[in-house]
Amino acid sequence: MKKVIFSMIAVVIMALTFVSCGNGGNNGGDKGNDKQQQGLVGSWYYNDNTYYTFNADGTGSYTAYGNLAGNFTYTESEGKLTLNYEGSTIPTELNYKVEGKTLTILAGESNIGSDTEYKRK
Repeated sequence: MKKVIFSMIAVVIMALTFVSCGNGGNNGGDKGNDKQQQGLVGSWYYNDNTYYTFNADGTGSYTAYGNLAGNFTYTESEGKLTLNYEGSTIPTELNYKVEGKTLTILAGESNIGSDTEYKRK
């Protein structure tokens, strides 16, 4: 039971991290479209303690606040990113765009808060 509660808390924290603050442009595409997916592939940093890594095979990992870490799988289509965090059965759907070295998670109808920017290092 504690593991389930911890997983749910982790999902909420990560979702809030993705939509906290920032600005941005538009990119996305089908997972099968290698050119567009490569725009998302790599490590994206909100700050030194919070970052996401997206692998080309649809897997990834995250570290938040330096002490919360985990893995996920993801799919993307037409500017929508769907994250499936390990240990959670509830997918997280986010609108996003990639412009150069900036990944922006867009606040919109389905997201709370303001746009959040992550930088590629």
